[in-house]
Amino acid sequence: MFTIDNTTIILSAVLLVMALLTPLINPFFRKVRTSAIVTEPTTPAEEANETETSLTETTVENFSLPPVSIVFTPHDNASELEKYLPLYFNQSYDNDFQVIVVVPQGDHETSDVLKRFADNKRLYTTFIPDSSRYMSRKKLAITLGVKAAKYPWVVMADVCCYPQSDRWLQTLAQHCMNGRELVVGYTRYEDGTPDYRLFERYYEARYIMREYQHDHAYRCPFNALMFRKDLFLRQEGFRGNLKYLRGEFDFMVNKYAKGNNLAFESSPEGTLIEEVPTDKVWLSTHLFYMENRQHLQGSGRHRCLPIIDQLVLHGNYLILFAALAVSLLTHNWIMTAASALSLLLTLILRMMIGKRALNRFDIDISAWKVIPYELAITWKRLGYKIKYRRANKYDFISHKL
Repeated sequence: MFTIDNTTIILSAVLLVMALLTPLINPFFRKVRTSAIVTEPTTPAEEANETETSLTETTVENFSLPPVSIVFTPHDNASELEKYLPLYFNQSYDNDFQVIVVVPQGDHETSDVLKRFADNKRLYTTFIPDSSRYMSRKKLAITLGVKAAKYPWVVMADVCCYPQSDRWLQTLAQHCMNGRELVVGYTRYEDGTPDYRLFERYYEARYIMREYQHDHAYRCPFNALMFRKDLFLRQEGFRGNLKYLRGEFDFMVNKYAKGNNLAFESSPEGTLIEEVPTDKVWLSTHLFYMENRQHLQGSGRHRCLPIIDQLVLHGNYLILFAALAVSLLTHNWIMTAASALSLLLTLILRMMIGKRALNRFDIDISAWKVIPYELAITWKRLGYKIKYRRANKYDFISHKL
């Protein structure tokens, strides 16, 4: 026999409201504006059909693209350099550009690869001296590359990435106007990357992209950064963080992004493809970020919203399962039905919202995986934090500074 009382009705209603509202406290639900270069006016109907609005609507008429220098700093990446350099040399660009490769002295494999491209007029090679000590050689290499650049705009890219389109450089450079001093280009992992790694990278990128559109840039988890050479030199490059071995993209954006001087490019034409990360690369990326974030401005503000989202996510499931267990033990079948329905609604809504956001960036992950992957984020982070605590902190710096 069913017994209906006010307490049961109120608690059941609360559970249903929670099931409807908590999935909305979610990075996948918040709109992330994507890039669009406007060449023709859109009608109101076309604008209404857009599910996510444009972050940058730039009119390209009467705008001349600037000449650009692209800087690579390989370290034991001879094979990647050989594969991907032609894709950069063959960019379709409406102005001049050069490719600068900064090579460590003694890296004979990389030098041999560059010799095979020596006839290319776009290539310029320089070397890191053996005498450099007590600073990040990666940051030193970038600094040497920027100083060697003959053009006012410089692109810093990772040698283990390749452009998705031959208009990659053109697409990034279309943002070099209206007071912009930094342009971040979207990066995604190539096909074959494990689904969870695709999911986690995109999940965390949603927060970064939201910060970009609200002019609160915190870091750059992507592998393409375009910036003004004079900005880098005027503010003394990596001064203040030279001893940290990694995090050059993060430190650049954190230091130089002010107000609305940063543009973000996320179209397929402006995307870099990163190779499938090995287990070692995946782990080191997380551990180095845990070290670097302690030295980035705005870390507290950046981490606040993700913490809230995870608390709401786990709290909702905890309350629903607790209500379901208690109602079964007390034979309160009305409450049991409400709990089960609330749980089902939560799962369906979170899968729908997550899948829609993943599709927006052409990430092919099954909808049902959204649920375990969302829950895994916090526990994976906890695992990385434990490993970071156990790591030797001298592994993250260049010592003695």
